[in-house]
Amino acid sequence: MGHTVENAVRSSGMSITAISYKLNVSRKTIYNYFDDPELDLKIVQRFEKILHTSIISKDQLMVNYDNPEGMPLTAEKEAAYWRAKYIDLLERYTQLLENHK
Repeated sequence: MGHTVENAVRSSGMSITAISYKLNVSRKTIYNYFDDPELDLKIVQRFEKILHTSIISKDQLMVNYDNPEGMPLTAEKEAAYWRAKYIDLLERYTQLLENHK
């Protein structure tokens, strides 16, 4: 996963220094993330937010968070996953609106 993040960072054009500043970690930590094949998905999501891009797919999220065994998801679990994503998006949108008042 770390190499996928590294590719996204390198293709973004943003410097490692700028990213480390925004993540509030050292440059060395960023390079350690790049070398981590099992990088935590929460860290990947922080990179996605900074880079304004998607690094991991919907399928990877569902397998890793809702279904670690990789079993087929039921309709209920998939609905719960999308409901949580929707609520999160609404909360972030509301926060943005409040910040721009």
